[in-house]
Amino acid sequence: MKKVGVMLVILIMACAMLAAAGVSETQSATEGPATLRVWDIYPEGTPFRAVLDGAIARFNEKYPQVTVEIVSYGDMSNYKTKFATMMAAGGRDADVFQTWGGGQLAAYAGKGLVHDLTPSMGVDGWKERFSPAALSFVSSNEKIWGVPVELANVMFYYNKEIFAKYNLAVPTTFTELLDVCTVLKNNQVIPIVLSLNKAEWVGDMFYQYLVTRVGGLEPFKKAIAREPGGTFEDPVFVEAAKLLRKMVDHGCFQEGFLGTEYASMRQVFTQEKAAMLLMGSWLPGQIASEAPQMYDKVDYFRFPLVEGGKGSITEVVGGTNAAFAISGATKYPKYAEELCREFSSEATANDVLSLAKRLPAAKFDMDSVTIDDLTRSVIEELDTATGIQLYYDQSSTPSLAQTHLSGIAALYAGLTTPEKLATEWEAAAKKELQ
Repeated sequence: MKKVGVMLVILIMACAMLAAAGVSETQSATEGPATLRVWDIYPEGTPFRAVLDGAIARFNEKYPQVTVEIVSYGDMSNYKTKFATMMAAGGRDADVFQTWGGGQLAAYAGKGLVHDLTPSMGVDGWKERFSPAALSFVSSNEKIWGVPVELANVMFYYNKEIFAKYNLAVPTTFTELLDVCTVLKNNQVIPIVLSLNKAEWVGDMFYQYLVTRVGGLEPFKKAIAREPGGTFEDPVFVEAAKLLRKMVDHGCFQEGFLGTEYASMRQVFTQEKAAMLLMGSWLPGQIASEAPQMYDKVDYFRFPLVEGGKGSITEVVGGTNAAFAISGATKYPKYAEELCREFSSEATANDVLSLAKRLPAAKFDMDSVTIDDLTRSVIEELDTATGIQLYYDQSSTPSLAQTHLSGIAALYAGLTTPEKLATEWEAAAKKELQ
């Protein structure tokens, strides 16, 4: 009996040692010191940096043993390049990373590079903090892979004083938009400022809206899902490309837009050299921070209808621009989840609204913060939207997104035709999405 007892003790000790060895590489509980590396695009001084820093400070009040190391690339294009390289190497350099959701996040999740949040979302009502639309951007295959922090919609922002000076009414149709551009150009005012230097996604927003106004939401939905009859060679995509070329040929954009960078595009607008800017709902917060003297001069309008098109004026291009996911390679999944929980807390949501002037993805109290009329109106646009078109590049796999964006840049530059753009996009989709 004594021998049996000794053997049991030895066996128990051996199992304990093996268990300890088994969890040495990953966190079994939220205990002990750790370092979380968080990748994002928000440098010091930007409104959303303050939002995230506040959330991190609240997280550290609960978990002072965790050091949160920020890796901020500032520029989206630079971030995406670095991010793709990091994920190709296994995703070990980031514990928590910014994502725009959609097909790109789903592609990485399908390779086992993203931590599955589905089980944890069912605990303590975490999932119920979000609207179904917000979670849809970071979900695939009935699993949740990310935590949306804000939602965004793309609107046409314009300088009210410039419009008033030339007696211009807000355009409601594509033809009226061209007419407004003609008046502005004749008076040596840049009609619409645009950047395409490492920012093809900015130019793509025009194309996405034109597709949506010409054909509604269904053509892209069917084409990207490879549904029967769905193809990027649908006449809707070709017609939208022709309208985009019409805008270029009409002189709607400034000279040299192909070489204009994203940051300088905003400067052209805030220096009142351009009358209009198509941009996401993060723009008001940027203007309030970078050019507060300009803020009261800015208003917005919905992207105009295309005469004869099937789209509705209440269908918007948008998505989530600040969502966060957890690397499948993190050693500290519990800490990472707790940080993401704080990113989706009501306190963070209120900061998204008041500090960054953006629409929170999690539940918030509109009456608890003071916001201006412009921010409130832009937020309400999403509440009344009858449909949201997620950005094309985020709806696609990384490879297909790059093919499309390169084609869009070539279209603006006059190096491809609307028909060729559609043909090459469809060929890439067939290869990538089989």
